[in-house]
Amino acid sequence: MSGIYFESNSNLSVTGRDRRVTATPAVESSIAPLAMPGLIIGLVLVGLGVVALLRLGDWAGSYGPVLVLLAYVFYMAAAVRLVLWGAVTVRSLHRR
Repeated sequence: MSGIYFESNSNLSVTGRDRRVTATPAVESSIAPLAMPGLIIGLVLVGLGVVALLRLGDWAGSYGPVLVLLAYVFYMAAAVRLVLWGAVTVRSLHRR
């Protein structure tokens, strides 16, 4: 078994506490103008996901319940996240 040698350097911070990462507010983001279309598309995607519940049983029988459930959960999570981002960004844009 070979050993790995790491040269110590006391000048570097291990935890990175000396630097701060600041997030840009949603209002100042370069993609903020896409919030309203994102909200509308997200609502359409959530609606289509609800309609897909009618066929979910058939798909689970054809392709397997684990695969279908996993794909459905990922799809709905992405759609809901898009709706939430759009709603928060539109709200913050209109509060200014």
